[in-house]
Amino acid sequence: MSLQNFAQNLKNLVDELNATREADSVLIATEAIALVRRRVQNEKVDKDGAAFGQYSQALVPRWYLYDRSNSQGADDRIRNGDWFQSYADLREANGLSSTDIDFTFSGEMFRNTGVTSVSSQGATVTVEVGGQTDSAQDKLDYQADRYGNIIALSKEEEIIVGEAYAERINNLITKFLG
Repeated sequence: MSLQNFAQNLKNLVDELNATREADSVLIATEAIALVRRRVQNEKVDKDGAAFGQYSQALVPRWYLYDRSNSQGADDRIRNGDWFQSYADLREANGLSSTDIDFTFSGEMFRNTGVTSVSSQGATVTVEVGGQTDSAQDKLDYQADRYGNIIALSKEEEIIVGEAYAERINNLITKFLG
């Protein structure tokens, strides 16, 4: 490869990096949220690996749990059950785990958690993630008061995201510089 071809390929690489910076940043943030969602919902731990705790076993009058189910059948189980029931009982009636906290009842919060804004300044792209609906953000805020930022990346997730980004860069370098 001649010096002129190398210089042109290098320019093309830089142009490609600049052209895809925002889209790549959004993709990285989306992948990061998927990692967090998997950890929180499946492993039921925070960014430091600590369990969030257990669902409440505190008993309340069953009418307090009326119309909070995902289905009529689950609501009927609550209405026809013991006079005093817990939030864990509500989850169980809905076919959900009633032990370790995973912040998932209907799935609405995590389904509507993702990229909320993207801004660029020079070579820097800032992508913010959070609730994409008022309801999802309200739930994240409520949980943050009790458990901290439940969508914060763990160190391991930061490494995985960094490695994925490095692979994208290396693939572009290979594409343009061979």
